Amino acid sequence: MDKKKLKEKLHQYIDNLEDEASLQMLHEAAVEYERLGGKDILDDLNPDQLARLQESIKQADEGKTISHEEAMKRIASWRSK
Repeated sequence: MDKKKLKEKLHQYIDNLEDEASLQMLHEAAVEYERLGGKDILDDLNPDQLARLQESIKQADEGKTISHEEAMKRIASWRSK
């Protein structure tokens, strides 16, 4: 999709969006994007961080995830040690 068509679609989406929380989220993302000058946050990761992120994405794609509740239990057990 070319840039002009993408902008039109985004404008349509925003114009039809009634959920205030979603609008706020889009606004915050746009403000952050502008603050960074269009820079991708991935550019700030060092090679080790980027490799860890890519491995995490791979694990998630393979269904190797745990629930939020399970993660919180594990964190609580680490803190109590």
